[in-house]
Amino acid sequence: MGETADITNIELLLAGMLGMFLLALGVVFFFLAYQRRIIKQQKEHQAKEAEYQQQLMRANLLSQEKERNRIGKDLHDGVGAMLSTSKLYFRHLEQDGNPEKFQELKEKAMDLLEETMTSVRRVSHDLKPVVLERLGLVEAIANMADQLSESGAIKVCFKNSWRGQMDKEYELNWFRIVQELLNNTIKHSGATEVYMELFGDQEQVQFSYHDNGVGLTNKSTAKAGLGMQNIVSRLSLMQGELRYGENQENGISLTMKAATGPTNNDREE
Repeated sequence: MGETADITNIELLLAGMLGMFLLALGVVFFFLAYQRRIIKQQKEHQAKEAEYQQQLMRANLLSQEKERNRIGKDLHDGVGAMLSTSKLYFRHLEQDGNPEKFQELKEKAMDLLEETMTSVRRVSHDLKPVVLERLGLVEAIANMADQLSESGAIKVCFKNSWRGQMDKEYELNWFRIVQELLNNTIKHSGATEVYMELFGDQEQVQFSYHDNGVGLTNKSTAKAGLGMQNIVSRLSLMQGELRYGENQENGISLTMKAATGPTNNDREE
């Protein structure tokens, strides 16, 4: 009986050890499978992130190319044509001996030159807004809001509670973002009212935008648009992000936030 009991205890011990071994082996296999799944998900996430960054870069490049083409067209069709006509007027001034005709051509030539200078100033303003350069971001946005409100077609309300300093490049990015939003509202939404607010602190700027237009029926389609991709691209350059409001059926509602300037790591890069 004693030997039988010893054998039974040994068998139980071996069975317990085997069970523990199988359990440990199962835990190891589970851990390896879990790790493999995590690595796979990370790779998929990295691939999607890389693809998204490529889309943002493409949107940024397309936007830059579109802007270059627009400026080139303005210079060629507008300024170039007016300078060519002015040249013809001045050539006739040399040939025509009639004082009255001379005075008439001179006035036309001067008018054309004045118009040319205005066009050049407009192109220059588009490249580097004068109000932004001289008075800063808040006044530049307020100026855009006032100009649109004075048109009578759309009422723009702009509130500002942000006080601080911002990097010049970041100011230009915010200015272009607001321009893009207002242009989208004017062209596509049919809105009659726009509400904008700038707030935040020295480290971070936040901006909310809402209009009473047709809204977004499909967020994915809106995000894929060149205009919105360009906005997201500019925000990413400022370590920022964009969030859509809960209800997009009664006009578009967005909130954006970004840093006020490059971090030390950004400067080192």
